[in-house]
Amino acid sequence: MHRPALEWLPDLSGIPGPKYLAIARAMAEDIATGRLAPGTQLPTHRELAYQLGVTVGTVSRAYAEATRRGLIDGEVGRGTFVRRRIGRDMGEIPIGANRGGIDFGLNYPPLGASEREAFSAAMHEIADGHDLLNLLSYAPHGGAPRHRRAAADWMTSLGVKTDAERTIVTTGGQNGMLAAFSALVQAGDTILVEKLTYPGIVPLAEMLGLKIQAVELDEEGVNPDALEEACRSFAPRAMYFMPTLQNPTNTVMSMKRREEVAQIAARYNLILVEDDLYRFLVEDAPEPLSNLLPEQSIFITSAAKQLAPGLRIGCVSAPRAMVPRLERAMRASTWMAAPAMAEIFALWVSRGVAQKLAHEKAAEMRKRQQAAAEILDGFEFAQHPTSMHLWLTVPAPWTDRDAVAVLGEQGVSVSSGQVFATAPGAGRNRLRLSLGNPKDLKTVRHGLTLVADTLAGAPQQAASIV
Repeated sequence: MHRPALEWLPDLSGIPGPKYLAIARAMAEDIATGRLAPGTQLPTHRELAYQLGVTVGTVSRAYAEATRRGLIDGEVGRGTFVRRRIGRDMGEIPIGANRGGIDFGLNYPPLGASEREAFSAAMHEIADGHDLLNLLSYAPHGGAPRHRRAAADWMTSLGVKTDAERTIVTTGGQNGMLAAFSALVQAGDTILVEKLTYPGIVPLAEMLGLKIQAVELDEEGVNPDALEEACRSFAPRAMYFMPTLQNPTNTVMSMKRREEVAQIAARYNLILVEDDLYRFLVEDAPEPLSNLLPEQSIFITSAAKQLAPGLRIGCVSAPRAMVPRLERAMRASTWMAAPAMAEIFALWVSRGVAQKLAHEKAAEMRKRQQAAAEILDGFEFAQHPTSMHLWLTVPAPWTDRDAVAVLGEQGVSVSSGQVFATAPGAGRNRLRLSLGNPKDLKTVRHGLTLVADTLAGAPQQAASIV
């Protein structure tokens, strides 16, 4: 039952900036403190405008901003409500995670004997070497020279035209994103993102004081007409996007589409931040956009998917003129990537281990995607033969919220499509299922069978047997 809050009045005192942003921020604070509970109905736009002494348009902008942040939902004919929490937050690793149950939530790669043996061998080689103490000391902010060369070699093997002078080593892909945007933009700037995208970009933008503007997607990713319109309307500084096995939709941007996007970016002096960490899974992936617009692009990848998440090693390739700014951003955020982890990464690249693990992961994901195609036959979903995830449409009368809740009670964690939304309504009644996380193919098949059997029934029936 919805709780009324028609007399809710945000306290805007001490909140700087435009009124609509102040209202959205006050709403977020009241939700965080429990003053506004999930399911609470909010005042109408007109009523809140009257109480605050602002225009209806200001309140409408505030509600739109709060919707974009995932705080509220509007239901036609019923009103606006504080959103109920959809499973756990994307990226949150709770204590006791992976102890029982089947986790299709976080997009982990499959890990096994190969990673364990490679890690053990690298640790022994490091321990027996003469450079051990240097690995326990500070390194240059962008990484030691040999680690930067290894990162450049790795990205070159992925088809990126780069070298060590254009490369920095980061503490994972998220840190690479932070370094890139810290170096590129200033608070108040607008950045473009895909309408559905990796959720980590939203808190990063909020932390840096950036405005996010969503760009429409189609079957190939970023829509060129929508991109051109966004560039004309919002004068954005940069765009963050995922052109290969886009997360969560699994689209792979064609070469023709990449050329169109690069041409638009060149016309509007738009810097492209290309997150391509799934590229290694697509054998015939089109050329990176950073090759097409080398002085206006930053390429980001991470060892998290191809090698192992715990390495916390990312790689960024940028125009030489931008590298000093990226190094300063690394100094301000994490000082440097951990040299010991970077050394393991460099050994894996130089010994061919990285390539071996990439082939093994692609082969394993092919088996898991084949199982998904078989078990989910009859459902609507987007997949790729070697992707780590699939994008499932929830059949009526289910909603994504019902599915997340009921499957969770059965020990199956999935991600609501709305977790990935940067625009109102995006991702609704969709689920992302991450097939790499479960320990083996047998567990994947069991989990997918539970998903299929559950969604084949009605929500009320499924809930009653939990």
